[in-house]
Amino acid sequence: MAGAPKLAGRPYRDRAPQPRGRGEPLTIFASCMADRALPEAAVALERIAVAAGFDVGFPKGQWCCGLISANAGDFAGACKLNTSLVASLRNSKGPIVTPSASCFGAFTIDAADWGAKRASELAPRFRDSTRFVLQLLEQRPELVRRSDQRPRVAYHDSCQSLRQLGLKREPRRLLELAGYEVVDIPDIAKCCGFGGTFSVDWPGVAARLAQWKLEAIARTGCSLVASDNPGCLVHIAANARARRQEVRIAHVLELVAERLEPRPVSAR
Repeated sequence: MAGAPKLAGRPYRDRAPQPRGRGEPLTIFASCMADRALPEAAVALERIAVAAGFDVGFPKGQWCCGLISANAGDFAGACKLNTSLVASLRNSKGPIVTPSASCFGAFTIDAADWGAKRASELAPRFRDSTRFVLQLLEQRPELVRRSDQRPRVAYHDSCQSLRQLGLKREPRRLLELAGYEVVDIPDIAKCCGFGGTFSVDWPGVAARLAQWKLEAIARTGCSLVASDNPGCLVHIAANARARRQEVRIAHVLELVAERLEPRPVSAR
């Protein structure tokens, strides 16, 4: 299929660290997409958390939150997956931070509507990575190095982040604190075409939406694009490859991690 996403050669779970037993604990829930298709997002979250002094853990038994099954109308299957995820994370420690805005929304907001009865046990511990890292940098700006150079980055608002989670100012502020100049993509509310299983069920329409998004990105003059949604990122990147459009597509956390000071400033 043209514009099909690529799976990573090495998923995040194969490179995730074991807790060191030093520092405040933090658990990463990678999500299927970040684990298998965009492990760079989870690696970036890990790097930022370690730089801030957290003791990072990744329970290897974690899998899907159930969102993909729910998107396909299989709510019973979604509930089973969600219950399994809760079981795999129940003994973890600290905040549970995910680089997937969609999975954060699914677990903390949508799961109850599917009939998933266990999600509420862990929902208070869940954090979306954008707000979490923004709070870190607001409290500890010394984590990122200062530079006179401010690379321009076009920001893509995912539908879930913008509409369900109300994330608009936060990712832009995060990038600004990390030393980037943020450029809005024209028609920011227009979908990129990923939409979970939508891009599988309606690949032609999804590709057309991605084309519109890539044309809008080109109008910004930016060669760098960021978002907080791994699904959007892999979909846009796949269609950029199909169009041979030279543009770097990166998770917002990747860009923050690239601006970290070389060594942790202090341990918690």
